[in-house]
Amino acid sequence: MLQYPKFHSLLFFVLFSLATVAQKPVKKYIKKYESLALQKTEKYGIPASIILGVSIEESAAGQSLICRSLNNFFGIKGKNTSSLKKMGYKSAYKEYLSDTESFEHFCKVVVNKKFYAKLKGTTDFKRWLTAMNVAAYSTSKQKWIDRITATIDKYELYKLDKGKVETLALNN
Repeated sequence: MLQYPKFHSLLFFVLFSLATVAQKPVKKYIKKYESLALQKTEKYGIPASIILGVSIEESAAGQSLICRSLNNFFGIKGKNTSSLKKMGYKSAYKEYLSDTESFEHFCKVVVNKKFYAKLKGTTDFKRWLTAMNVAAYSTSKQKWIDRITATIDKYELYKLDKGKVETLALNN
């Protein structure tokens, strides 16, 4: 019977370690892109939590093949010229020349939605996600909202919307 407590302790340690390791790429991603998200927030009035939350989920914190090959951080479909060469197959996702271009285009897509005028400048990320869902930004519907909300909550991205930027990436 003494082996079970040791096994449970070892299992807990392994699972805790894996969870910690899995968070590191996301924290690095936030640190790298929070200033870009804040610039886009200032320019377009879209909450930084939305910009970062969507980009983290859609690009696997910059680790997805589509993101790495096409600089597509938001899963936006469109033309590309190099997916066959870079990825080994013809992708339906848009290619961007840079990270900044991808973030800029995402904001322009959101600006062109009917809900934008009503929400511009508001920081309630849940209202933004609901409006984006109604406007069919994602085909995953409620699952998409739940994933983005969980990311925003887990990494406290909503603090960016309230001006509490100074130590966000470092504290999480």
